[in-house]
Amino acid sequence: MIQYINDALLAALFPAGTASEGQVHIRGPVAIDQTLEASGIDFDGVRHVVFFADVFAYSGNDHQLVRETAEAWNNGFLPAPNSRLVKFLRAEADAESMFYPGDWPLPDPNMIWQFSEALSMALQGHALAYPETSQYFYMPQTGKLDALYNRLARKFERGEAGLFFRCVTRPASDEGGFYGFERI
Repeated sequence: MIQYINDALLAALFPAGTASEGQVHIRGPVAIDQTLEASGIDFDGVRHVVFFADVFAYSGNDHQLVRETAEAWNNGFLPAPNSRLVKFLRAEADAESMFYPGDWPLPDPNMIWQFSEALSMALQGHALAYPETSQYFYMPQTGKLDALYNRLARKFERGEAGLFFRCVTRPASDEGGFYGFERI
């Protein structure tokens, strides 16, 4: 998804003169096309882009691949139409560094809980703007992201994000997989 980060998207998500030290700003979602939206998180001057990709479009509309992936990683749970795969990365990341969180750390590692809150606010903004999207899927790439998404699952189930979601799938500890959240 890094290929969608360009000057126009960055200007829409991070308008000039809006960053403030010690502040968090969430902007968007902005439609990139009919199958992809993006939101921006300016977290104390560190910019992240959160992508919301249509699960089926992201798979190349390969329904067999989606079924096989669901069988292997989601206990057979199939995504609903208009479901979104959520991926985030640092706005300044490149193709080599985008999957290495150590290359784009938070200003303070102890701010992970605040970042979790910002990520849930971005999801809430998307959910309000796109009520036809009933499910969101996250795939943790590291143990720390797994802990982050597990925390999000608990927040969503308690309604702390302002909307109620139930966790419909969790990754297997030995095989990986997706966290899936569905609106209640």
